[in-house]
Amino acid sequence: MTRVFVASNMATDYPYKLQKPSTINDKVRATATDFIMDSGIGDEVSNQKVLDLATEHSADWVVAKDYLHDHDKTTTSIVEFLDAYEASECTATPMIPLQPPHDEHYLQLQEEGIEAEYFVLGGMATEDVSTRQAINWIEAFDRVSNGEYVHGLGVGGGIEFVSQMAGRGILDSIDCSTPEQAAMFGKVLDERLRQQSMRVFESGEGAQKRNKALAELNSWQLQDVWDRETNNADGLAAFA
Repeated sequence: MTRVFVASNMATDYPYKLQKPSTINDKVRATATDFIMDSGIGDEVSNQKVLDLATEHSADWVVAKDYLHDHDKTTTSIVEFLDAYEASECTATPMIPLQPPHDEHYLQLQEEGIEAEYFVLGGMATEDVSTRQAINWIEAFDRVSNGEYVHGLGVGGGIEFVSQMAGRGILDSIDCSTPEQAAMFGKVLDERLRQQSMRVFESGEGAQKRNKALAELNSWQLQDVWDRETNNADGLAAFA
């Protein structure tokens, strides 16, 4: 099964969450049983700061700093991160980010002698990257990888992506902000992950309480859709 993490800024009763340096806070962290400390691409923080935050907030995983669509700069940062990790008191499991094309970046790291058990595939949560392109990159990475844990960063909130990736054994986990972003506009995700409006009033205390409840529902709904599509894929494979 693919585990769905929510890139979160709401203290909902949903256990799998990811936060970055610019959004992390104790209130949200306290609601997560499984927590990824992301480095926040574009956030002006050092690898050491990310590690310090991971330690402070007892993160389960911590992501090295990466740079959008820049293999060389990201690789240099990964080396710095691993050196800082070894010298730190951080107990979170390190996750190594790859920028697209992820297969090429992965092979570059191997040439540099950098190996890891947990990889994060980034650089796909931008408007100019289509769902088809993201899937192509992920599939290409899968062809060269060696069975490591793989997390898809900022993907997996749309039915096209889910229906094509669920149940294939490629992505161990993903994250996206879709559940909370939809809730902020008073919308609930339906069984096809379409956003259906539930809001009557646009503001006020009732809207705030409703947004949090919708975000929690949406988070579970997204995980359930991933599970459903995985089960469907497993069922088809059994009769193939």
